[in-house]
Amino acid sequence: MCIKWRTLWKKERDFKNPQYYENRELSWLKFDNRVLNEARDKSIPLLERLKFVSITSSNLDEFYMVRVASLKDMVHANYKKKDIAGMTASEQLAAINEKTREMGRSQYNTYNRSLLPLLRKKEQIHIIDAFEDLTEEQKKFVDRYFEENVYPVLTPMAVDASRPFPLIRNKTLNIAALFPEKNTKSEKQELDFATVQVPGSFRDWYRSRQRKKMQSALSC
Repeated sequence: MCIKWRTLWKKERDFKNPQYYENRELSWLKFDNRVLNEARDKSIPLLERLKFVSITSSNLDEFYMVRVASLKDMVHANYKKKDIAGMTASEQLAAINEKTREMGRSQYNTYNRSLLPLLRKKEQIHIIDAFEDLTEEQKKFVDRYFEENVYPVLTPMAVDASRPFPLIRNKTLNIAALFPEKNTKSEKQELDFATVQVPGSFRDWYRSRQRKKMQSALSC
């Protein structure tokens, strides 16, 4: 009787039905979201919560480099076959875009509204990420450091008809800029585009002098 029931159950259930499966990429995003949930857990030490936010971002970088890149290759190759969850590559990219935007907002909310205030209150660490928020002494230090250490190793690369778009390395910080063309006589001012890669040999954070028992960190 038991064997007969199992046979009937297998016949009635179609294991190829997409409703029984979840897309691999969306499942991975759920995992990364669970990592972000650790950053919201107030029972976890503060600096560990900050680390979980960082891990979430690092995971997402790799996800886009590997998995999203593969999906885009499928779209460019006009590959229309659906995955086991019944989604094409284009549908997966649209769903990923929606989910990662939502996750990004949650990341910034967790960092800016929860963790930063606690860093100032509990750990006496004040993050400065705007030049206007620096003291005069700190501004002089930043200007001097840029002129002596950063500026000499910067290599701006212009992009135009004679110069192709430069190779952008993975996991690097790059600055893009638009600036007016020189010696142009047309009434409509044309803009040139250039990019510069921020050297990876420099630290992301610099500790300023302690003032009134408050430790400041300058983000670059």
